[in-house]
Amino acid sequence: MATTALVCGAALWAFTFPTPNSWILILFCLWPTVLIAVCWTVKATTFLIRRNAWSNWILAVPLIASTTAALVVVDAPLQARWQLSQSDFAAAVADIRSGSAPADVDRRIGGYDVRGVRRHGDNVYFVVTDSGFLDDDGVAYLPDGEPATPDPVGEGVQVWHQRGPWYSFSAGW
Repeated sequence: MATTALVCGAALWAFTFPTPNSWILILFCLWPTVLIAVCWTVKATTFLIRRNAWSNWILAVPLIASTTAALVVVDAPLQARWQLSQSDFAAAVADIRSGSAPADVDRRIGGYDVRGVRRHGDNVYFVVTDSGFLDDDGVAYLPDGEPATPDPVGEGVQVWHQRGPWYSFSAGW
């Protein structure tokens, strides 16, 4: 059960990033989840056959896994971390746009480590450390909404709306 909680915790953490951390999900969540499901099925079946009795502990693993899945489906991990970080990002945007803060400095903004900032007009893109595998992923402030043509802040820039002028983005390099 502790292993299940650890794997589910890793999945929830991976989904707190603006774009899901696919390498964490594949390496630390997908394969262990398959292994846990197989082991749980064998152990629960063996227990039920040998003891011919019910135990509430049999439900612990599926309950943890289904709760994690429900939280991921409703986007709770990202929304919780973003709610705690949004005001800090808004302050960083104001500082960058006013020129009082350098746009290319690594720093912590809210609950995220930011390893770079890119600007294009009024749009500000924050590249979040460890978000994405081979792409630069992060949070974008787009006050006029999604641009009709992608901003030149990377190759194949894609954006997904979060709320208000805030977007998640992914850009190749």
